[in-house]
Amino acid sequence: MKAFVPPPPQRPWGHRLFFPAAALYGALSVPLWVAGYFGWLGIGWTPALHAHEMLMGYALAVVGGFLLTRPSGVALAVAFAAWLAGRLAVLGGLPPEVAAPVALAYPVALFVVAGVPFLRAAKSGHNRLFGPVIGAFALAEALVWWGGDGGRTGALFALHLVGILMLVMGGRIIPSATAGEVRKQGGTLVERVQPRLEWAGVAGAVLAALTVAIGGTTGGGTTGPRAWIGAAGAALAGVTAFARLARWRTGAVLKRPDLWSLHLGYGWLGLGWLFLGVERLAPLTGGAGWHVIGAGALGTLAASMMVRATLQREAMPPDFPRPATAAIALVGLAAALRVAAASTAPDLLMPAAVLAWMGAHLLVLWVLLRVPKRIRA
Repeated sequence: MKAFVPPPPQRPWGHRLFFPAAALYGALSVPLWVAGYFGWLGIGWTPALHAHEMLMGYALAVVGGFLLTRPSGVALAVAFAAWLAGRLAVLGGLPPEVAAPVALAYPVALFVVAGVPFLRAAKSGHNRLFGPVIGAFALAEALVWWGGDGGRTGALFALHLVGILMLVMGGRIIPSATAGEVRKQGGTLVERVQPRLEWAGVAGAVLAALTVAIGGTTGGGTTGPRAWIGAAGAALAGVTAFARLARWRTGAVLKRPDLWSLHLGYGWLGLGWLFLGVERLAPLTGGAGWHVIGAGALGTLAASMMVRATLQREAMPPDFPRPATAAIALVGLAAALRVAAASTAPDLLMPAAVLAWMGAHLLVLWVLLRVPKRIRA
């Protein structure tokens, strides 16, 4: 009789920890903020704090799960502890002199664990961009606490950084995944990376982000050069995103929720960049511009990529279960309702948007927790 040989230890991949945490945090933090916004809980959370937590909390948790593919157990534990401590410090209302360094710890840890390796190993210009963008989240966090305008500049800068990551990562993942499906159907996806459009869009997005970092959220007003330069950069990012998406044959993937959801998210992203351009010249009421990219694009791409990446890394078929497809639909509904609530019936539409958003992320969480873990050496 053979002696029992235990299975090899599992490598602590970041998606197992950060993706469920992001889904749970997205499901709970938005309802809590809206309850505070309407005065139901007696807490004074500001819109800037809500934006901060959606970007530095929710979005960066998704980024951590996506980029921390094979960290050491210690590195993963430190990064997750820093993320969790930041959320507790900010939402717990600790004094700024205490909350600021605690909140700053996770962006710094993410840069050390994920950003620095990109700088060392990246061979293409596309991959080299990740390191500086990840590092810039630490600057965004610093601007939140020491920018002098209640955190608005830092939050807007972080929104631009998230938009850049989605622009670049989506611009590589989506055509690659779509090409495989088109090939199965006997066709060929000719226009894939589109490097000229890619770099034009990235350049515009980076330019828009830099005008925020150096000039604040109001800059020189609607006639100031920074505002016009930032608006032009954001518009260029949006136009090029739509131009690239138009060549990716969305019609060929309509039977694949794991793929059309990515196309849908990239469409939200293109629209979001255009809205950010408008915001620089004529700020929209109720945060409409922020939520096109922050709820529509981020919510759709994050939900889709969390499920898709988890299935891939656990060696499962890429087919979305029905709850995941329902989650994508609910995210889109939540984003549309939230944007509409900026101009009409906020007392009705905002709670409806929150319920749709919460339901979507609870479904994503349920799907993630049900994906079986495979044994790895």
